[in-house]
Amino acid sequence: MTVIAILRRAALFLILTVFTQVGGVLYLLYQPIRWQISQRVPGKWRSRGYRLLAFTMVYALGSLLLVPPLALLNGRVPLPVFSESSLKPANYFFVIANRHYVKPALLEAVLDVANQMDHSVTLYFLDANFPFLDGFPLLPHRSHDDGGKLDLAFIYEKPVTGKLLSGSPSWLGYGYLETPKAGEYDQPANCEGRGYWQYSLLSRLVPQDNNLDFSASLNRQLLLRLARHPAIGKIFLEPHLKTRLGLEGQKKIRFHGCAAVRHDDHIHIQL
Repeated sequence: MTVIAILRRAALFLILTVFTQVGGVLYLLYQPIRWQISQRVPGKWRSRGYRLLAFTMVYALGSLLLVPPLALLNGRVPLPVFSESSLKPANYFFVIANRHYVKPALLEAVLDVANQMDHSVTLYFLDANFPFLDGFPLLPHRSHDDGGKLDLAFIYEKPVTGKLLSGSPSWLGYGYLETPKAGEYDQPANCEGRGYWQYSLLSRLVPQDNNLDFSASLNRQLLLRLARHPAIGKIFLEPHLKTRLGLEGQKKIRFHGCAAVRHDDHIHIQL
């Protein structure tokens, strides 16, 4: 094996570990299969195709069959994916990357709130936590490392029909902004003016087409129910939205600090 091949595999192991936590370990488990395919399947591209398929199967089976029961031993459970639940993934990347694990108490709290909402409302989750190891970072987040954090998408309506949007308006899940209006306090401008360049970074990767209506009534209802739930300890939200939605009296709803990223594209909750 050449040095370049070793470095390439080491880089792939690192990338899989950083972004999915368990992907690096599953990549190591796949290596004997990779070696067998390399020895027995002729043709460069045919061999690569078989190896890609084999790793995909190892990763999928490991994520579906091995990770959930082991995560339960670590005190974490996956958020609902395929069930008929009022809580669903906004983007299946969060599930594929095993970033959808939480402590049972957080899952119970969010499902309680989801079930209290109008029957037409489905809550869509974004990043949660990895299945194992407190303190293992869920990049690019500054927290989300202990099973007790979860991001939820805002509720949007389609302007002509009034129908609720399924999922998130952003292909990333993040970055579609409900920006400050005239007369509202502009915390993002304050943070950027103080040199926190990362504060609005994600919005530069996501089209801001503004063809959806931010549902003030439903988002206010959601935030109130979250704030009043005894299991929820903190909620992070941009100050202008807290004021706009009339939530100044809710002490659990707080500003997260300029060292993070802006929170007028999602709701962060934690135990």
